[in-house]
Amino acid sequence: MSADLKAIIDKVIEEDYKLKELDIEKGLKRFKSLLHEIEKAKKWDLAIWVEGSKVNGVEKYERDLNLLERGNIVKGEMKFTERNAYREYRLTKKGSELVKKLLKEIDR
Repeated sequence: MSADLKAIIDKVIEEDYKLKELDIEKGLKRFKSLLHEIEKAKKWDLAIWVEGSKVNGVEKYERDLNLLERGNIVKGEMKFTERNAYREYRLTKKGSELVKKLLKEIDR
């Protein structure tokens, strides 16, 4: 019985993984664009809330940036002002090297 349950759960996990992997493959252009923007700006800010109100549309960036941060490609730091909160992102050394490689691919 336990083996059957484990096999079913493993199958579901594998299906979820394949869907996430496909989503990431489709999003490679987004990742490249985001890295290029951070490289160009040297530091890139993502507003989280302004004057106590959550900013709409942040979620579409948060997931990608979290993934890049977990890969040590970007480093994010929470910043606050009197009226807002934002995350400031910068490329890590690894991220800078990766962006250079990506730009060489474009030049080819």
